[in-house]
Amino acid sequence: MARARGDVDYYAVLGLAPSATEEEIRRTYRRLALQWHPDRNRGDARAEERFKEISEAYAVLMDPAKRQAWESARHAGSAGGFSQSREDVFRDLFNDPRASAVFEELTRELERLGLRVDRRDFERTLFGGRVVVTGGVFTISPWRVLGRIAGAGLRLAGRRLLGRPAARREERSDVVFPLRLTAVEAGRGGRRRVTLRRPDGDDEVLVTIPAGVRAGTRLRLRGKGRARPGGARGDAYLVVDIAG
Repeated sequence: MARARGDVDYYAVLGLAPSATEEEIRRTYRRLALQWHPDRNRGDARAEERFKEISEAYAVLMDPAKRQAWESARHAGSAGGFSQSREDVFRDLFNDPRASAVFEELTRELERLGLRVDRRDFERTLFGGRVVVTGGVFTISPWRVLGRIAGAGLRLAGRRLLGRPAARREERSDVVFPLRLTAVEAGRGGRRRVTLRRPDGDDEVLVTIPAGVRAGTRLRLRGKGRARPGGARGDAYLVVDIAG
């Protein structure tokens, strides 16, 4: 994925002045996102890339620490001084309730225009549903805060997964990651080392993939979600995605 760079003028991408307030940034992004959303520009690859560009700019400018780091790199004339990947920028955006609330607003606006979208559609568009595989280790970026979960009655690394179809509201400390497999990998199953990337630190787990696992299956990792006040952690869920 393209890298966030110190030589990209995020203010120019959004058509804003450097003095822009957070409310101005949010309002401008909302307007541009409605204009360039891929569902309103079907088949237009330029629109999809433009949507990613303005979303990257929004993510950086709405994060005070990133905005300061990017501005410092530009003022110092060091293009490499701000080198977070676009994927990391998007990951942090969706993990920030204050900044990511705009997607709820966009969902309502797009629904008024007759388009059926939800928060997950924004994440799929920006992340592209990609999982980077290196050296046999799956490196996975967060997909969405879990809203509803359904059990699959499987076992993961010796731990019981959800054993019955159920739906309940999860805490914000629960997170979901996509786990992309090939059809061969899904059919034969096996063990994989999976690196879960969280804002508060990465975690590596050994995952047992049941033979014949189906797309959409949710695998539960107890205590691998975000930290809660008091030291406990929520759960993480791996959602199986089988590449065609």
